[in-house]
Amino acid sequence: MMDDKTNMTNLMQLTGICPILAMAEPDAAVPAAQALVKGGLPMMEILLKNETSVQNLAKVAREVPEMYVGAGTVLTAEQAEKVIDLGAKFVVLPGFSRSVVEVCLKRNVMVLPGCVTATEIMMALDYGIKVVKFFPVFQMGGTATLAQFNGGPFPDVKFVVTGALDSSNFLPLVEYPGTMAAGGDWMFQDHSALKNRDYEQIARNMRESVCRVQDMRGAKTRR
Repeated sequence: MMDDKTNMTNLMQLTGICPILAMAEPDAAVPAAQALVKGGLPMMEILLKNETSVQNLAKVAREVPEMYVGAGTVLTAEQAEKVIDLGAKFVVLPGFSRSVVEVCLKRNVMVLPGCVTATEIMMALDYGIKVVKFFPVFQMGGTATLAQFNGGPFPDVKFVVTGALDSSNFLPLVEYPGTMAAGGDWMFQDHSALKNRDYEQIARNMRESVCRVQDMRGAKTRR
């Protein structure tokens, strides 16, 4: 039987997407998570913007058990311990923090440290981590930079890319073979779906993005 980390890795590899909930009112997080499940991707990172974000994570973990919910922008070991206790299945860092990484490994929770330099990638590899966050992807050189890493010293490292991604510009990033997934909130933003509490639209947005990735990969295979 596969564990949560394996399931989440497989989900990202299969769909090429990691939804990010940047902000949501207390009544919106659970139905938004349910909409993602309906749209075909039961995985979501919730950014730790404020206490509401923390409570949203706890509610989703409790009320949508089929959802792999994670915490983003985790800065300290104390934050990591708290969100894991609340049910976070994965933890995402903007940079590399030994103390946060060590908490996650000790608790057997998937961790995605932010790594945009060779030094940071080597630090991740020291801990056995081969999937890292690359943020902000465009400002740090996009796939041209990733290709230098993968084509040179780090052929086995995979990247979860984030930063100003939308339903159009994420696709070329996912097409790059070193990208495991693209993270963003467009499935909530397109057609003002979350703002309008239009959860059916969120599900449609999610489904359309997943299908676009599959169509792109299918076309590439047929070439």
